[in-house]
Amino acid sequence: MKVGIIFIGTKLYAGFFKGFYERVNRYFMNDADKTFFVFTDQPDHPYFNVNNVKIHNIEHLDWPYITLYRFKFMNQAAKELSEMDYVVFIDADLWPIEETKKSEIFPEGHTHNFFGVQHPGFIGQPGTFEDNPESKAYAYGNNYDISNYWQGCFWGGRSSSILEMISKLESWVDEDLSKEIIAKWHDESHMNKFFLMNKEKMITLHPGFALPEVSGYERIWDAFPPRMIHLDKDPNDFPRFEGSGK
Repeated sequence: MKVGIIFIGTKLYAGFFKGFYERVNRYFMNDADKTFFVFTDQPDHPYFNVNNVKIHNIEHLDWPYITLYRFKFMNQAAKELSEMDYVVFIDADLWPIEETKKSEIFPEGHTHNFFGVQHPGFIGQPGTFEDNPESKAYAYGNNYDISNYWQGCFWGGRSSSILEMISKLESWVDEDLSKEIIAKWHDESHMNKFFLMNKEKMITLHPGFALPEVSGYERIWDAFPPRMIHLDKDPNDFPRFEGSGK
């Protein structure tokens, strides 16, 4: 089985690739043939000079566009991604720490097209879905089952389905921007709307696949087997929302 792993890293985030590559190769779907699709503004970075890596040069954008445009970035590699059986996106700072076999996400004989991970901050409570009815990410208009809220750090599925997804979400983002609308959680808001619309076609992984390394989530660490962790980072070097350009 051929699996495409998508990594997006510009500016300081490019430096995460060495550890990301080592952890994903060691722990994630060792029984699959993996190709890494790297989207970066530093194509000559020495960390990327390894086997099974395909580089796509992108421009660094300030927050929130660097995350809002991720579907547009991915679409640049649509032809190559179509050659994979499955496509998986993993945040640059989300690293596997325990083995995950492909059968846990794509079991033999499965029929789902997509998977996502339950956001660890919204277990048993409503998530922060987009509530602006003018946005394409608006989630409250069709009586969707909103019992799950998925974190945008880890998702994937059959390649043909993912290519349809990223094409649609790129167009949604563009349409919102044409009306000067930015969804409250950017790409994650659009992804959640799409998953709500296709919930019968997807599987939801437990929050152990998206455990924050920061304090305050001890109950999540106790309740779910740790599989992947979000690295704790200095907010001065890695601001999430300030748009400092780092």
